[in-house]
Amino acid sequence: MPSLLVDVRRKKTFFGGLLRGKRHALRSLEAVVFFLVLPGSFFLLVGKAWGEQPVSTVINADRMLAENIQNEIHFVGHVHLVKKNLVLKSDNLDVFFVPPSRGATLMDNMHARQKSQKIQTMIAIGHVYIKKGNRIAYAGKAVYIAQGHYFVLTRLPVVIQNGDRISGEKITFFTRIDKSLVQGHSLMLLHPAKKKGAPAKSTDSKGKG
Repeated sequence: MPSLLVDVRRKKTFFGGLLRGKRHALRSLEAVVFFLVLPGSFFLLVGKAWGEQPVSTVINADRMLAENIQNEIHFVGHVHLVKKNLVLKSDNLDVFFVPPSRGATLMDNMHARQKSQKIQTMIAIGHVYIKKGNRIAYAGKAVYIAQGHYFVLTRLPVVIQNGDRISGEKITFFTRIDKSLVQGHSLMLLHPAKKKGAPAKSTDSKGKG
C-alpha cells in the first residue's frame, strides 16, 4: 500500500473511519487529530503491554504522512501531543513502531486491532517543548525511547523545575521518575528558596528619629 499523505487545515477526529477499514475516508480529511482511545489501538496497547491501564494519546498536527510498509508515521507542523500529564510540542514528530508480525503492515494492524503494535521510538525536531508534572524541558531535538521511558534532549537542551534551571550538551529526561541526567559541559542556576517562618523584610526607609 502506498504512503498516505493528509493535508490539514481544520481539526477533526479521523480514527473512526480508519479503524472501520474505510481507507478512502483519509482523502476527505480536513485535519489530523490522532485520537486513539479504542481498545486495540496501538497507542493504548503500549500501556497494556507494560502492565498499566490504557491511556489515550492525542496528536494534533498540520499534516500527517503514514509510511505503511516502514511502520512509521510522520507529523509535520505545529505538533501537539498529549498523553495523560505529558505534553510535547515541536515542529515535526516522527513515530516509529515495533515491527509487527510477518506480512502485516501498519494499517493492517490498525484495522485488525492487533495487540503487537507498540511504539518503539519518537523523534521530535524543532522548538521542542516537553512538560511533565512540574518539569519543563526545551530543546532543538528530543528522542523518546519507549522501552526506557525517557527522552534524550540535544541541541541546547534546558530543563526547568521549581525555578531551578539546568542545561548541558545532552540531557536525559525521564518520564516515570522525577529525574534528569546532564552530560557534557553543564550549568545549573538555583532559585533561592524562601525560608519558612522568616520575618518579612521591612520596606520602611525612614531612619530612627
